[in-house]
Amino acid sequence: MAKTFTSLSLIVSVAFLAICTARRPPLVSDVPVNYTHVCEPSRFAKQGLDIAEFGYCDTSQSFEKRAKDLIDRMTLEEKVLQLGNSAAGASKIGLPPYEWWSEALHGVSNTGPGTNFDEVVPGATSFPTVLLTTASFNQSLWKRIGEVVSSEARAMYNLGKSGLTFWSPNINVARDPRWGRILETPGEDPFVVGTYGAIYVRALQDVEGTLNTTDLNSRPLKVAACCKHYTAYDIEDWLGVDRFHFDARVTEQDMLETFQRPFEMCVRDGDASSAMCSFNRVNGIPVCADKTLLQDKIRGQWDLHGYIVSDCDSIEVMVHGQKWLGDTQEDAVSQVLKAGKCIPCRYVSPIEGFSAFAEVTYEMGCADVACKNDSLIFPAMEAAREADATILLVGLDLSVEAEGRDRVDLLLPGYQTQLINQVAKASKGPVILVIMAAGCVDISFAKNNELIQAILWAGYPGQEGGRAIADIVFGKHNPGGRLPLTWYKAEYVDAVPMTSMPLRPVDEFGYPGRTYKFFNGSTVYPFGYGLSYTNFSYKITPSKTALKIKLNKYQHCNNLNYTNDDVKPFCPAVLVEDLGCEHEFGLEATVENAGKMDGSEVVMVYSKPPTGITGTHAKQVIGFERVFVPAGGKNKVKFTFDVCKSLAIVDGRGNKVLPSGLHTIMVGDADVSFFVEVQFYQ
Repeated sequence: MAKTFTSLSLIVSVAFLAICTARRPPLVSDVPVNYTHVCEPSRFAKQGLDIAEFGYCDTSQSFEKRAKDLIDRMTLEEKVLQLGNSAAGASKIGLPPYEWWSEALHGVSNTGPGTNFDEVVPGATSFPTVLLTTASFNQSLWKRIGEVVSSEARAMYNLGKSGLTFWSPNINVARDPRWGRILETPGEDPFVVGTYGAIYVRALQDVEGTLNTTDLNSRPLKVAACCKHYTAYDIEDWLGVDRFHFDARVTEQDMLETFQRPFEMCVRDGDASSAMCSFNRVNGIPVCADKTLLQDKIRGQWDLHGYIVSDCDSIEVMVHGQKWLGDTQEDAVSQVLKAGKCIPCRYVSPIEGFSAFAEVTYEMGCADVACKNDSLIFPAMEAAREADATILLVGLDLSVEAEGRDRVDLLLPGYQTQLINQVAKASKGPVILVIMAAGCVDISFAKNNELIQAILWAGYPGQEGGRAIADIVFGKHNPGGRLPLTWYKAEYVDAVPMTSMPLRPVDEFGYPGRTYKFFNGSTVYPFGYGLSYTNFSYKITPSKTALKIKLNKYQHCNNLNYTNDDVKPFCPAVLVEDLGCEHEFGLEATVENAGKMDGSEVVMVYSKPPTGITGTHAKQVIGFERVFVPAGGKNKVKFTFDVCKSLAIVDGRGNKVLPSGLHTIMVGDADVSFFVEVQFYQ
């Protein structure tokens, strides 16, 4: 932006908010205050106990032996008192009380009772909400944020201000744009969500120098993370249907392909210490009481090294809300046990951010987000007539989208649309529209308005958000983010109810499908959309584009449905679990910055199944990397893909299979692609 503005009109219709939501426990701590190191000799001495008599404090023994010694010393009543988030401890055996519930979604939060801010620690760093952070598609940034959060969390523990168990991150796939908690999630793509979850968990938990520990059951932890909310949970309160009573009817195909994948990656790749089961039922069974989902899947197949925790009051919900099997309170607890076997340090407002660049004239535009009358629009128009440039900040807040609150439409509330149109028409200089919201908003009218020169999605950008917005608007920073979810048009909410769980289109009811993988309608902005102040071009060099896989006598072909049987190969697919999955393919992308400004480009790689297979996705993300390229320069990025992880699909019977034929590999939004051919032979 070459022009220097001497005056700036700032029209605001939305309050700026930095938002935070609501394994084994580590046995090692540093300097305790209120939170106590369990095996602290001086504490035992004060209680008249000889620490040498308590085997669970003998660090020469294994965790298993120490845990057994602790449990064996407890009465049944004492054991019961440890099962809530506020564990009572057992003074007779030297066990102190502990509060398990702390949160660290995008910064240490006092949402849970385990964390307390006071005059000693008045707040913690508040990063942008997860959805906005994900939009960077910057894996090293995700890791760095997690490391800072866990360092602050550990410091707070040392000061007696928090626990060591943090019930974060939220890795539910954003299936529907109306979901109130969409701001907490990494978006709509299962692979992206799972990648974020695994990286953030490792960043919270990993202690430097212990990343390659062979025994994962004894690996030291910085803090303990939690993958939540397991599973198929994405409804709060929509037209009378609430999360406590909703029964998510999910096919095996959607369960394996979409809802389970992020949790498997979070548990396996992230080695999470904990997983939290959700309030809702899945196919009639409360998740927290489902042995197949918890014991068989999380503990068995995914090998969880830690504990499973229920969401707040979910057992009470089973008894009194869902009336599951007519269980008594004791019955419900038994079922669950068997199955499981914000506050920023400071805040920079947009007004402060813009004031660093120009003289700002500020007008409200609307009294609040609801914008129920148009009385403040005229003063905003008058300010815009006099200013060199106008910045319009509009959008949503927690009164519209939040935990316990779903949206009923995809429109800007009240008179916000009228505010935008009238101010844009009145403005003397260029108009820039800044959208502050998590879920998508249908702003087609603004996108098509020639009087609006630029639109910036700022989400809920954390404590430094005002400065970040100003840096981008005035060209001090070159944006390069991508949308981690589809921005649908307003009529989407009339086309499909939130309670419809299938991801694929349901032709019988005219449902259009969900997420970029299956949606078959038009959008405001598609998944992965994003602009920059410069222009990038790609050149790709693929490797190993023909994969010939020999089958032995124990490996059998699986049938798939095709739109035309004439294109069906002799061996349509093979079960992934029957393959060795030792085959790889890859590519090298050369990214050239053809513009005059340094910038970062998100190189996104998609795979598309062979033509003709019915009921599968249009495309799916299989890899992404953010790469910095100086103006006029080039940079290279390499990708290597496992054929089973990147090219497999889930068929209608819920089987994960590798199809034969030509798979299309697409790089970014550019018209750059190549084929990888998979052939099976005996």
